[in-house]
Formats: sequence, structure tokens, C-alpha cells
Amino acid sequence: MKTAAISPSLDLRNVLWLLAAMTFVVAPHLPRLPEWVGIFCLMVVAWRAWIAWNAQRFPSRWIIYLLTIGAGAATFVSHGRFFGRDAGVTLLILMIALKLLEMRTQREVLLAINLGFFLVMTNFLFSQSIPLGIYMLLCVWIFIATLVGFNRTARPATLRERLVPSAALLAQALPVMIIVFVLFPRASGPLWALPQDARSGVSGLSESMTPGTLSRLIQSDALAFRVEFEDRIPPYFSLYWRGPVLANFDGRTWRTGGFERTGLLEYSRKASEARYSVTIEPHGKQWIFALDAPAEAPPGSYALDDLQLRSRRPVDTRMRFEVHSWLDYRYGERLAGLVRKQNLYLGDGRNPRTIALGRQWAEETPDPKALVQRTLQFFNSKFVYTLEPPVLDDNRAYDQFLFEAKRGFCEHYAGSFALLMRAAGIPARVVTGYQGGEINPINNELIVRQADAHAWTEVWIEGEGWIRVDPTAAVSPSRIERGVNAALGPIGVIPSLLSYDPLGILNKVRFAWDAMNSQWNTWVLGYNVDRQRQFLMGLGMENVDWQTLGLWLVIVTFTLVGVLSIALVARDLPRRPEPAVSAWEAFCAKMATAGVTRRADEGPLDFLARVRAALPAQAAEAEAITARYVDARYGGGATRAELRELARLVRAFRPA
Repeated sequence: MKTAAISPSLDLRNVLWLLAAMTFVVAPHLPRLPEWVGIFCLMVVAWRAWIAWNAQRFPSRWIIYLLTIGAGAATFVSHGRFFGRDAGVTLLILMIALKLLEMRTQREVLLAINLGFFLVMTNFLFSQSIPLGIYMLLCVWIFIATLVGFNRTARPATLRERLVPSAALLAQALPVMIIVFVLFPRASGPLWALPQDARSGVSGLSESMTPGTLSRLIQSDALAFRVEFEDRIPPYFSLYWRGPVLANFDGRTWRTGGFERTGLLEYSRKASEARYSVTIEPHGKQWIFALDAPAEAPPGSYALDDLQLRSRRPVDTRMRFEVHSWLDYRYGERLAGLVRKQNLYLGDGRNPRTIALGRQWAEETPDPKALVQRTLQFFNSKFVYTLEPPVLDDNRAYDQFLFEAKRGFCEHYAGSFALLMRAAGIPARVVTGYQGGEINPINNELIVRQADAHAWTEVWIEGEGWIRVDPTAAVSPSRIERGVNAALGPIGVIPSLLSYDPLGILNKVRFAWDAMNSQWNTWVLGYNVDRQRQFLMGLGMENVDWQTLGLWLVIVTFTLVGVLSIALVARDLPRRPEPAVSAWEAFCAKMATAGVTRRADEGPLDFLARVRAALPAQAAEAEAITARYVDARYGGGATRAELRELARLVRAFRPA
């Protein structure tokens, strides 16, 4: 089978520009896709560049077919399917790379560039950050510059001839893009209906806790959620953000389960009100976070009878909701029999020494409140708060922690405390979530990261209900009063870098960047139905439905495009000459009728000399006109009166 050589219409520099554009747009995908994808793409791009550089023959169709089948099979082996975000993007990248190997004509070039624009959008399936947005805008600029270069047929385009027109095209498109973004009717759900693997890799709490779970999570600087308070921020030690409540225990692992929905959160005491909004990052589960204790469930969520808040759908996209909480409350003064039994269960007896100690204390200290204080004193006197506790035996984890290791993190203290309380006959459960946060002084927003993950306990006291008890506070009070970095030193990459910043410059930059990210998340990524309605109401547009938005979108877009079109056409129209030039050209035209034609390379004084020779009777008039023109054009300029006098002299001039 014969193969065609490279088409003469595809200039080498244009092909290299297209290959570079494809490389730039694929690069962000490579760290999150299988390694062989990057190697394959690099080999294909190098092969296509070699073909263009040396005018080599293209691979036969049989080779393309075999590569296509192999790429598809490798994709299926790596991802287990062809559909889904990761598999789909992998397959798209591979097919576009193979398309470059058979790109011979301008039509195929245009198809490849359009596929490149589509590939730009796929990057936003993984991230919607500001740096990625800027990077993708640069990629679009390069693709447009490539398109400009391919449309220059007379000679190869220079770098400036590629970049300047493409930048102008981008600048013209930006206003239309902004109008479409603001006015396009928003759907109630997320813009992208991502497949299941879009939730892979998210970090956060889980529905179970064993010793060591949170100490691994706390080393992450990833954002968990942001909080904006309507009034002042409550004291740091009161910032307990409730997440999963773990009441099921098997001797080592604490798990959720057994709680029912409650239509109304009833408190026998409620004081210290706090109103705030929470913007939570996607974590793939249904729980959302609020300060203990929420007054009611926000729209789109429901409350369980253990005060958990759950979203009605998994939190797969960034979510914002308004919350009202009571920081001083009393809840659950009555305990049902099944709930009591669940919160007294000791597991399968894998921690006999812990259970025996709890029962011994119950006999020695029958008052539940006094027993709680005795246990806290026990932790305070003999234990160490550390991020690197020793590895514990699965069969006697809490026995080994309490009687041998005595070094642990919050999950060690919460789990062992709850087990001691249950052994003493006091219903207890573990609560996981986050404690504290970091205040951004620029926008006064509270930033809660995965490093703020925490576990505490709740015990049930007759006549008072569920009471929060945090045994970590007895071991390391600084953890609850100032945060985990104050208790353990810098945790994670960001705090470690900031410890080498004595002037606080990096910290200020970080806060400024975080405030910018917050606005980006709120008004760009979080520009949903409610935000759109809020923004349009600020412009005086009340009760706007999608039909009205669609009409306004068409009107404003067409008006803007019309204005831009008129401006571009007007720019290319011939410019009106200056008044002095118009008068001089009229004078020259009159002289041409008299047989004295000015040459294109002839200056006004040389032309005047010929006029004198041809029309000596009118030399004085010609001299006056020429003198005024030279002064207006090459001298200090002319006033409006002088220009009007020049025009009058030209009109009055009649060559004999």
C-alpha cells in the first residue's frame, strides 16, 4: 500500500506549533493518568515532528489501525472500562495523538485544532483552580496562534504575526464570554455530571475510626471548608465542627450507624447563637459540617437524632449553605432503650484490662461527673499527645495504649475514653469532625483544613443529656485553644514553609491568595442559581425566569457583537485626511487641470517653482497657499482660523 508524503501546504513551523500546543494542553493530565499514556504521547509527537522535519512518509493505515486497537486495549486494562472521566480522557488523548500521525491537509489541521479546544475543557473535569484557568487560557491563545499561522498562505507567519492577532481575537471574545457566563440560565445541579471516578482521590473523614486514622489525615493541608460568620467569630475552643458520629464498636473500630432522621431539633437549653455560612469542598459523602449544635437543618439536608447533618445527595461538588447553631445547649435528656444499649456495648472483649479499669472506677466513683473528671486527670498525668504513636496490636489496641504506650493522637484518647465510660456504665460515643480553623485576616474568613480533623467524645448524664467531653484537651490544652500546629509544631508542607518566614511575608501572600480563591469559588465556580439570582437582583432585575434570561442573553450578546463589528469595520475604513492636506490636494488638482501636474516624489516648494514658471500672473496666490500649507504640515502647526483661510484661498484660486 502506497503512502503519501507530507502535503506541501503544511509548513514545518505550523506543524511544530500545533504539536507544541497539543503538548501544552495534555501536560496537566499526565500526572493523574497512567505513566504509559505520557510515554505514548511523547513518542507519537516526536514521530510526527520527525515526519515534518525530514519530509518523511506517513505511517500506513494498517499501522494506525494497530496503534488504535493497542491504545484502546491498554486503556481498558488500565481503567477497567472505556467510559468514565479518567478512562474517557485517556482515550480522547490517545485518539487525538494518533490523529496527528495522519494529519496531511488543512481540513485535518482544523479538525485537530478543534479537538485541542475540546481537550482544554477536559482539564476542568479535574480541577477548576485559578492557576489552571490561566494556564488553559494560554493554551487557547497558542491554539488560536497556530490557527492564524496555518491560514497565512503567502509566507510563514512570524512570532508577532501569530501572537498579536490571536491575542486580539481573544480580547474580542472575552466580553461575550463574560456576558454568556453572567446571563446563561443556571441549572439547579452541577454543570458537569461527572461519572463515578470523578470522586476518586478526595480526602476527608470516613464512617469508621481506628487508632491511627486521623493522625494520617491530619498531615494533609487540603481545604475542608470555609466559614463566614455574620457577627464575630466564636472563641477558638468552642469551634467543634460535628461530622460523623460513631456509636457502633467492635473492640477496635468505631463506626457510624443506627441513627434515625429527626424532623425537629429540640433543645432544653439553647444560648450563644452563631449564624454563618459554610462552603464545603467535595468529599463524596453525605455529611456536612456545622458547629455544635445546629438549630435546624439547612435546605437540601436533614438532621439525625445524634445532631449530625446530612446532605440529601453526596457532596460531589462544592456546596454552600447557611447555618444557625447554638453553642450552649442541652440535648437528649431521654435515652431510648436500644440507643442506651448501643452506647454501652463493649465490643467483643478484646480490651479486658480497659474494661476492668472502667468497672473498678465505677465502683470507686459512683457519681458520673466525678468519674469523668477522674478519667481526664488520669490522661493529664501520664500521657503524651503525639502525631507518631507506636503501632498497636489489633486484638488489644486500647489495652496496649492505656497501659503500655501512653502516647497517642486524638483518636486514641477519644476511643479509649469512650470505652472506659461504657465499661463504667455511662453511655458514650465518639464524634469525629474538625476543631478550630485558621482566620484569614484579609477577609475575616475561617479556613478549616484536613489538618484540623479531630475526634472527641460525648457521654450521657442522667438529667442533663449528651455532654461533650474532649479528652485531648486534658492531655494537650494548646490543641483545643490554639490548634494542632501549636500543639505539635508545623504539620504539613505549608506550615513547615511558613516556619522559615520570620517577616511573615509568605503568610501574607498565602492569606491574599486564599482570599482570592474564596472569591473565585464563590462568584465563578459557585455561580449557581441562587448566586445568579442574587447578582441580577442587585442590578434591579426581579423575578427573572430562564425565558427572560435567555432573551436578555440574546439581546445583549447580539448588541455587543454588533458594536464590536462596527468598531472593527470603522477601523478599516479610509481615514479622513487632515484639513491642510485636503486643501493642498484640491490646489494640486486645480493645477493639474491647467496642465501642471505634481509628481508623487515632488515636494511643495519644488512644485511651487514649476507653478511660478507656468503661471507667473498667479504666482503670488500660489505662494500664499504653499506657505500656509508648509507651515501647517511642517512648521509649528496651524490654528483653525489659519486652516479656514487656507481652504478659502484654495477655493478662490482659479488657474488661468
